Amino acid sequence: MPILTKVYFVPLMLLTAYSLTSQANENKKQEIWQKQLSAAAIVELKQSGTASLQIAVGYKNKIIFSDAYGLADIENNILATPQTKYRIASISKWFTSSATMSLIETGALDLNAPIQKYCPKYPLKLNVITTKQLLTHTSGIRHYADYNALLSRASSDDERTKIERKRFIDQLGRYTRYTEVITPLNNFKEDPLLFKPGTNWKYTSYGFRTLACVLQGAAKKPYREIMEDLIFTPLAMNNTVDDDAWAIIPHRASGYRLNKNKKLRRANMRDVSENLPAGGHLSTATDLILFAQAFNNNQLISEKTKSLMISPYSKNEMNSAHIPSWRDAIPSKYNYGMGVMLFPNDEQSWFGHTGQQAGSSSIVFVIPEHDISIAVLTNIKGWRGYMSFTREIASILVNASAEGDL
Repeated sequence: MPILTKVYFVPLMLLTAYSLTSQANENKKQEIWQKQLSAAAIVELKQSGTASLQIAVGYKNKIIFSDAYGLADIENNILATPQTKYRIASISKWFTSSATMSLIETGALDLNAPIQKYCPKYPLKLNVITTKQLLTHTSGIRHYADYNALLSRASSDDERTKIERKRFIDQLGRYTRYTEVITPLNNFKEDPLLFKPGTNWKYTSYGFRTLACVLQGAAKKPYREIMEDLIFTPLAMNNTVDDDAWAIIPHRASGYRLNKNKKLRRANMRDVSENLPAGGHLSTATDLILFAQAFNNNQLISEKTKSLMISPYSKNEMNSAHIPSWRDAIPSKYNYGMGVMLFPNDEQSWFGHTGQQAGSSSIVFVIPEHDISIAVLTNIKGWRGYMSFTREIASILVNASAEGDL
C-alpha cells in the first residue's frame, strides 16, 4: 500500500504544480495587456485634458476589463469608478433601433407602413414617412437648426421674427423636464420636411424622437416600459437609467466642456428628457458592453435582422485606404445603417455608436472578427479621442487576442 501511495501521489503533485504555473503564466499575459490599456488611458487623460475616462472590454460573452481614470467630479475631487454613470448621448439610438427591430420581428410593427399608423400625433405630410426611413435618417425630418445661419440669410424683419420665435421654442425644450415622449414632438412636428422621404440622408435626433412614438403605438405601452422589457431588464443593465435632471442619481458624473486650448469649464445646462429615445440615458461602460455583446450574439434580434441594421445606407463605402480620424465618429450616410454606425477599418466591419452631448462624449463598438466589444465614456464635451484612442485600445486587444492572451 505505501508503494501505491507514492506512485499516485507524485504525478498528482506534478499536475498541480503544472496547473498553478500555467495559471500564473495566463495571469501574467493578461496583466501585460491590461497595463498597456491603463497606460494608454493615463496618457490620453494628460494629452487630451479630459476629466475622466471609463473603459470596459468584452470578449466572448464575458467582461474582461472594467476600470476608470481621472475625476468624475472635479470640484469635489471625486474619482471616477466603474460604477460612475455618464451621459451616453446618441448611443441611446442604438437601444431604440434594436427595440424597434425586435417589434418588427414579432410582427407588431411594419417597417414600411406610414408612421401615422402607430403615431397619429405626428401629422401627415405631403409624402409618406415610414419607420425604415426614421431608422436610416432618410425621413426628411430636421435635426437641430443653426439659427445664427438662418438669421444671417433672413431677408425681412418678419422672417427674422419667425426664426427667433422658433429658436426660443427649441431652447425652451432644452430646459424643460418631460416625463413622456409625445409632448416633445410639438417642438418640430409641424415643420416642413427637408426633402422627400427616401431621397436623401440627414442625421436627425428628432426622427428618433418620432420613432419612440411609433414604438409606443405598436407595442401599446410607454416607451420607457418597452425599453425595460426588451432591453434593460433582460440584459441586466442595472446601471442604465433615464438622465433625469431632477432625480438624485448615485454615482452620476459631473459634466464639463473642453475648449480648444484644453481649458475646462462646466458643461452647458441641458435637460435631455425631451431627447430620451435619441440620447437621454445615463449608463456605464460595463452596461454598454452587455448590450453590445447581446446585439452581436443575436440575443436581441436575429442574425438576418442584425445584418440589415449594420448595412450602410450608402453603398459608396469609404475607401479602405482611408486614414481613420476622430471624424469617423460623426454619423454620415457612408457609415450608418439602421440606428447603428459603421467604423471603417480596412476590410473589417466594426460597428456601434458614438454620442456627444453637453458634459459627455461616448463610444461603444464591436469588433466581430475577434468577438471583442469596447466602450469608452467621458464626462467631457470636446474630447477628440473617439477614434484615435479607441483604435489604440482595439489594437492592444486584437494583438492580445491573436496571441491567445485575452
